[in-house]
Parts: sequence; structure tokens; C-alpha cells
Amino acid sequence: MQGRRRVEIKSEKRLFDDFFKIDEIVVSHQQYDGTMSADQRRLNFERGDAVAVLLFNTDTRSVVVVEQFKVPSLIGRRRENPAINDGWITEVMAGMIGPYETAEEAVIRETLEETGYEIHDPELICKFLSSPGGTSERIFLYYAEVSEAAKPSKGGGIADEDVRVLQLNVNELFDRLAKGQIDDPKLAIAAYWLQANMPRIESLGPGTMRYGIAGRPGTIVGYKTGDIEDVKDASIWVNSENTDMMMDRFIGRSISAKIRSLGANSDDEGNIVDDTIQESLRGMIGERAHVKIGTVLVTESGMLRSSHHVRRIFHVAAVQGGLGSGMKADPEDLKLCVRNVLVRADKENKKLWRRFCKASMDSILVPMMGAGDGGVPIETVADKIIRAAVDYLRTTPDTTLKQIYFLAFRLRDKSACDTVLEDLRKHKAIERLDT
Repeated sequence: MQGRRRVEIKSEKRLFDDFFKIDEIVVSHQQYDGTMSADQRRLNFERGDAVAVLLFNTDTRSVVVVEQFKVPSLIGRRRENPAINDGWITEVMAGMIGPYETAEEAVIRETLEETGYEIHDPELICKFLSSPGGTSERIFLYYAEVSEAAKPSKGGGIADEDVRVLQLNVNELFDRLAKGQIDDPKLAIAAYWLQANMPRIESLGPGTMRYGIAGRPGTIVGYKTGDIEDVKDASIWVNSENTDMMMDRFIGRSISAKIRSLGANSDDEGNIVDDTIQESLRGMIGERAHVKIGTVLVTESGMLRSSHHVRRIFHVAAVQGGLGSGMKADPEDLKLCVRNVLVRADKENKKLWRRFCKASMDSILVPMMGAGDGGVPIETVADKIIRAAVDYLRTTPDTTLKQIYFLAFRLRDKSACDTVLEDLRKHKAIERLDT
């Protein structure tokens, strides 16, 4: 219906012709009642089409933005305070589409010129009119991922531009968004898009990062990336639970739900026949309403034994839970939880029958306990649990554990782990190994 409406342009005249253009247009259009409107004189601010791009640095989990002085920013802010001298604005990288250039070609070129980053195959977020009441300019807004390895030049714009390239952590970006502190509409739109797409952007494929413990040859600490379902070389899986020791529902998205589901026995149609791990855990809890923080209970691994070579599930109470009080983890309790898990692993391995059968469990997978329902920032979680594990391996000469891995499910988890591990490496507590 909308595409069939009539529009008649009666005349066009350029009133101003400089870097920007202003055109006078006389137009008549079909109205909602079906009749044609009277001739209308309109002015159009013509500047062509532009591109903009939200750059996400996967190495730093930050967005790359630019800051520069712009006269319209100054004039606009002076409407509120005539004495203000702030014309600087933080925005996503942007530029005009040149003659005979596609939007994608323009955004690749502009990104390299302004920021120094080299991008490929940018993803279109949206295409929109910047201010349809006054200008015909369209903006093609893109998303692209960058890394420090893909930065062949310094950037900084063309010769007569004074541009500063900044990196803004996504947590700070979303905080500014929530507080209404983003002036650039392109950045605001891109930030909302990024917020909605973070689960997809942060998802990681299977991978392993390993560090050797200084002075302890053959002893490794590191992390596994991606879904826990892809990890098949850890003999112990740790399940972080609340003090009620009730595993998450099968339909849940937590590690607890995944372990419960993978360990259950199903029929040919996928229906649960035996809720192996949860029933075993429930039997160990018995009539107790809850357990203390740091309690470790060990159950069989159910179907995970054959599918993923997992011998035991260590359930640790890392999150305080109670009726009407919700879930909450104390960062200081996380160190206790990790130590108790590792002590219990050594205790299990030193049982006579295990030593006789040579069935030692020398590798363990630990999730980011306390970061989900516990509400502890992932950066704090990584710092507490990784340092606790490294300290245990360094101070326990007779430990039976050879490999301790942490599960970095998302890019944010990986970044947090990298920060802690690199700090430990700089202090010579660990050394990086080939992956």
C-alpha cells in the first residue's frame, strides 16, 4: 500500500553548495485520505550517505571508539549552558561513503584510517536515516571484531583531523547506556545491539590454555573454552551448588543443569529414565535441609563416565541459599571451596583400592563458581579460584593432581582467566606452555 502512494517533485534548486549542500524542493504527495497535498516547499540538508562501525576488541573485551572535537556538539550543549566549552564527543568510528564505493568498502577503509585496525566482513547492524526531518543522509551501522594482531597502522584520522582512539570496557559502555550518558546516537544504537547479542558474540569454541607450575614439572593449571559438553579429558568435574545441594532443572542453562542432563540415562526417544547424578546427590543429603558453605559431596558420574570419561562429580556448596533470601556467594568463600575440592580429590586418590587399581583421578575441571546465581563478578571469581588452585599445587608436594582446568564458557570468562594467569606468570609462579 505504502509503495503505491504518489509523489510528485515539482522543482529542485540548490541553495547552498559547499562541503555540505542545501537543496530547495517543491513536492506534492498523496495523503492518507487519497487526495494529493498542495505543493510544499521543503529544504533538504544533503551530505550523502555515511558508515559507522562498532569495533569489539576480542583481546580486551572492549569497544574501540574515537573522541574528537566537533562544533555542533559544542553548539548543542551551549543551549543548556551558554558558558560551556565542551565540544568533544565519544562516538563510534564513522565516515562518508566515497564516490563509486560501497558501504562495506567505505567502512573497511575508514576503520583503518581512523583507528588503525584492519577488519573483514563487517556485520550490518542496521541502516537508518540520521534525521529524516531535515537531511537525506543515511547511516550504515556495522559491527566488526578486531584484535591487537590485526592493527597494522596507528590510525588517528586524516591529516587535518585531531582524533583520539579509545578502548571502552563493555561493562562501562553498558553502564553509561543505562545512565543515559551516551551522546552519540550511533553508539547508543550499537550498544543496545551489542547488549542483546553478547551471548552469541562471547560464545567460544573448544580450546585449551595451559600453564606449568613453577618448580613442579608435569603439573598444569589452565582453562578450557567453550561448552562443558565438549570437554572429554578431565576425570573429575566440579559442580558448583547452593547450600541446599539441589541441582538445576534439566531445562536450565547452568553448568549444574548440563551436568545433570549429560549424566542422566535416557531412552531412545531422549526421555529421562534415570536421573542418576541428582538421585545420588539426594541420597547423600538425606534428611538434611542444607549443608555448610565449602561442603564437598562426591557422586558417580552416570552416563558421563562412558561419554566423557568423567569418573566422579564433586558437588561443592559455593553459594548460600535460603527461603526468601535468594542466592548469594561470598568471594572469600570461593578460595575455601576450591581448596576443599582439591583436598577431597587427593583424599579420594589416596584410598587403598584406587592405588591398587591404578584408577587415580589426576585431572579436574572447575567452573566459574559463584559467578552465576551467586552474583560475584567474573573477574573476582577468576582471581580467587585460580590463585587458590595455583597456591594448592605449589604448597602440596604430595598432591596426586596433575591438571587443574577452569571452564571459560564465554569470552568474558576467558579474558578474566587470562588476566589472572598472566599476572601469575609475570610473578614467575607459573610458565606458559604450548597449547
